[in-house]
Amino acid sequence: MKNQRKITHILAAAVFSAFAMASASSAIAADAATPVAAVKASNLSLLSRDNTVLVLVDHQVGLFTGVRDIPVADLKHNVVALAKAAKLMGIPVVMTATMPDGMWGPTIPELTAVLPDVPVISRTVINAWDDPKVREAIKKTGRKQILIAGVSLEVCAAFPALSATAAGYDARVVLDASGTFNEAKRVAGLQRLTVAGVPVTDYASAGVELLRDNADPKAHDVYTALDIPFATLVWQVTNAVSRQK
Repeated sequence: MKNQRKITHILAAAVFSAFAMASASSAIAADAATPVAAVKASNLSLLSRDNTVLVLVDHQVGLFTGVRDIPVADLKHNVVALAKAAKLMGIPVVMTATMPDGMWGPTIPELTAVLPDVPVISRTVINAWDDPKVREAIKKTGRKQILIAGVSLEVCAAFPALSATAAGYDARVVLDASGTFNEAKRVAGLQRLTVAGVPVTDYASAGVELLRDNADPKAHDVYTALDIPFATLVWQVTNAVSRQK
């Protein structure tokens, strides 16, 4: 009889333990699902002109000399065009560089020329998000959507995008306004961003996403700033045809 009661107690303890473990597993799964849902919501949200800040990381002369995944001329064109469009639409820009007076040189002059009022925040830490001055500049804008471009893609753009996402921001990386030094680095950067659920966009798509409406009074100037090659070609063809009529 005593043995039966002992077995009953053991079975009851085992059942209780299994139930507790199942409950804990469910709680863990629920907690794990929360950031996933947040990431999905982020991916489905379009960029808002009133809630976006553009962060440009390490578009420096020295780093540009090593870029191999995109023609340097195209990279310059794209990041400068994006900066111009952002300025036209009143989107704040934060610019930062790693030791611009030292190892990687100054920010490319084409970029500082279109953003003369935007200071370049000098830092030594590799991840721009780890610099208090950069974080404070972003926080000061009061905006939660961060459009990030950087050289290199897998470090200077990806690291702050991952950290900002972990901090609760909606970060996106602009692929063709970023660059890196070989194909392996490009693939590694894209894979890491994809796994983390950080959306990747291109400079022109980001620009028109922020514009939203072709009837906007600023639309013509924004498209001019973006200087999208195929759009320019279409305009030239249309203009040539209209002159022949």
